[in-house]
Amino acid sequence: GELTEEGLDSFLVAHAAGSLSPDLKSEEPLADADQEDVWVLVGKDHDKVAFGDKNVLVEYYAPWCGHCKQLAPIYEKVGAHYKDD
Repeated sequence: GELTEEGLDSFLVAHAAGSLSPDLKSEEPLADADQEDVWVLVGKDHDKVAFGDKNVLVEYYAPWCGHCKQLAPIYEKVGAHYKDD
């Protein structure tokens, strides 16, 4: 929409109050029940998992990267080994 003084004031008040939600360009997260030993995180569930109460190892990768694809089976083994820790 059009930028107005009233709209800007409203935005600044909401920002100061902490009531704005982030605008993440993210896919929808998989349900916890659909995750396996190695979880696939997206922007919307990253903080919940990465900064939760369990120790986790997060790998940031590009799905098109050959080296990343080669490491996937190793991460699966590590995930299976540590899944109950």
